[in-house]
Amino acid sequence: MRSFIVIISVFLPSTLSADILNAGTSLIKLKHDGHQREMLVRLPETYTTKKSYPVIFGFHGAGGPKEGYHRQLEELVQKHDFISVSPQGISNARGITGWNGFEGHRISNTDDVGLVRKIITHLKKNASIDEDRIYATGGSSGAIFCFRLAMETKLFAAIAPMRGAMINRPPTPNNRPKISVLLVCGTDDPLFKGGEQARGEVFHSANETMYLWAKNHGCKSTPRTKDIGHGIKLTYFNTDQATHELILYAIEGTGHRLGRSQTLKALHFMGAFFLRHSRASL
Repeated sequence: MRSFIVIISVFLPSTLSADILNAGTSLIKLKHDGHQREMLVRLPETYTTKKSYPVIFGFHGAGGPKEGYHRQLEELVQKHDFISVSPQGISNARGITGWNGFEGHRISNTDDVGLVRKIITHLKKNASIDEDRIYATGGSSGAIFCFRLAMETKLFAAIAPMRGAMINRPPTPNNRPKISVLLVCGTDDPLFKGGEQARGEVFHSANETMYLWAKNHGCKSTPRTKDIGHGIKLTYFNTDQATHELILYAIEGTGHRLGRSQTLKALHFMGAFFLRHSRASL
């Protein structure tokens, strides 16, 4: 299928050329799988082609707009010089936007994995990115999609799903490349405990999810937990000597929605987590 690309400049201090991305925010439109797909791409104000930049994808939750994660990721763009990409999910028959997190998903059946591949190809052609430092985060539906990307592609050095878990159906992480995983979830979130959540969709619990990745990575050590305050407990499923990290970031007494301060703390932790990892070191 032929691809048609349109780039529209928004909030930019300078004028964009036809394709090349510059500092600031751009609205990109890609034709993929029969749909016109939109995303906001944010480059640091100090962007220069003389260096390569890490890329972070932010996938919104069900019903959410692309602008939500675009705003959340701004802190990482400003503090750590990430290039952020915030795509828009497709609306289903009920008008709910989301991501195709697994085969037969009730929200979306579009080729979202292929879309991500196409976005990365576009970025490689039109911006200075570090292909070994590409990361993904997302909330709820976006979190589920992060796990699919980790299992079906070799594009990412690390993922940090938030407010979600992994669907309990094939494929599961088995003989997959090692990838660092940070799972952020409230202990009162139904997805933290797993089980059936909607229309026969059964999820692994947060702990089961991390155990499966540890098994895939060959980690046999006993998980260790650290209380870092503010109701946050970190459980490490990797050894200290491992080149990857597998961390469950559990927020005590919190449900599916996180407060602003909880979100900011998680994003701060996530930024440092991502920067510790690259595909080249795995």
